[in-house]
Amino acid sequence: MSFNKMIRFFAALAGVIVLYGCQGGKAEKSAEVFLPEGKADTVLFKQAPFEWHITPRYDYSKVFVTKLFLCQAEYDKEYLGAYKMRDNGQSTVYMTCEQALEAIKGMDAVSPGLQKIVYLVGWQYNGHDSKYPAFFGGNESIKRPGDDDPLDSVRWLMREAKKYNTAVSLHINMFDAFEDSPAFQKYKEADVLAREKDGSYIIGDWGYKVSYAAEWEKGLSKWRIDSLCSLLPIQEAGSIHIDAFHNKVPRPRLENGKPVIRMESPISPWHGHTAEQDQEGKENIVKYLDSKGIDVTTEGAEMGMGKITDGWFPMFWHYNSLDKAMSLTASQACGGNIYGNIRAFGRSINGEAIFRDSPSVEEGIARFKNEFCKRTLITLYLNTFARKALVTDESGSAFGIFENGVRTQMKDNILTVAKDGEILSDEKDVFIPALWIGNSSVIAFSENGYNERTWTVPEGVKLSGRAKGWILDVSGRKEFKNFEVKRGKVTLSLEPGEMVLITD
Repeated sequence: MSFNKMIRFFAALAGVIVLYGCQGGKAEKSAEVFLPEGKADTVLFKQAPFEWHITPRYDYSKVFVTKLFLCQAEYDKEYLGAYKMRDNGQSTVYMTCEQALEAIKGMDAVSPGLQKIVYLVGWQYNGHDSKYPAFFGGNESIKRPGDDDPLDSVRWLMREAKKYNTAVSLHINMFDAFEDSPAFQKYKEADVLAREKDGSYIIGDWGYKVSYAAEWEKGLSKWRIDSLCSLLPIQEAGSIHIDAFHNKVPRPRLENGKPVIRMESPISPWHGHTAEQDQEGKENIVKYLDSKGIDVTTEGAEMGMGKITDGWFPMFWHYNSLDKAMSLTASQACGGNIYGNIRAFGRSINGEAIFRDSPSVEEGIARFKNEFCKRTLITLYLNTFARKALVTDESGSAFGIFENGVRTQMKDNILTVAKDGEILSDEKDVFIPALWIGNSSVIAFSENGYNERTWTVPEGVKLSGRAKGWILDVSGRKEFKNFEVKRGKVTLSLEPGEMVLITD
């Protein structure tokens, strides 16, 4: 049976227990959870024409990417009662550089050997969204005791994190400009701030806006990037995150007494640049960073980006594009926070929110371990299989169809995963190959614990009776013996919240 016929068969016959795979018509046993309810719709994966416009330093489908929120610059909401024009001098500190390193150590302890990228939010001036378009000064609130310059603390963090399979880089913004920035007057005099046709300055959601095209023409984009690279080893990290890299200006308006944002293009009518020229300015920024050996990741695949997406950004923090999910492979475009039905293809975790919302780093690491196992571990595994189709049904469930008999179901916010009809994860319990370690390693985790549960080792993974087990915890590895490998099956017992690595 051809694959297309198989998909139509699958979508139409929700009650069938046996599905036929795309590998030579071989029958596959199917877990009952993977049965659509009522009418089902199917979208087939079709590879889009694709080429890289840059040279990625990482395969982001195989890397855990997150942010760590260090500090928020506070502001008075005098602009339409909600939006920011300048800092008010106050800061809310969530994490210092030393605490960030403790978080990185903890994340590495429960993801042994996995390459990680951490972007620091609020590393500059008074914190997040402070003093743009400048990003040349560190935040005093996050520095280590004894360091004269907070940037010394950031350099220390970037250097130390390498010991824990982690590249530390920055979260920056190339679009916003605030009145209290040390670079504001320079940008105003250079005439690179967005203006109306009559010459009046455009104010967006956060302050004034920089015209990418005008900034590039005046050489200020290169000046900013060169200055930053001279201060911090961004080129060694090989990646940077540009926030709010919109191709349209988010313009707040009062409607019925409430501010409503409208996205408007082109960015600066005064300069006479078209939307295409605005986009070209962004392309020049990305290409210049690429020439320095730095990948650019950005905020959202569908956030006023214009046409500069495919082949420019290997990773988006917010990923809600069905079109991209069904036309580009995970290695060509992937996401951090995944939204909608495409969560059936996996969804990573937001370490930023976990640590920011935890009362201590220790508690944050414990929460991170749980969420990493239930989300990111699964996503890294799914990213290794080609997508074939996305099926949705009347109940709101979504089903991911992959090559090699891999199936998923996203229902009631729970992702269930199976291979060749054998369950690998049901959200509370997971038994997932850790392929970044090799093809003879599996990580098992249980939220509530269980006694003598038997799992089938998925095809392509080799485990023998000589396999060793290790409990993974922030305190370090401990030997785990409460398991048995026999004829392609692993039987083990886990305590609540226990995470173990089984490897040959």
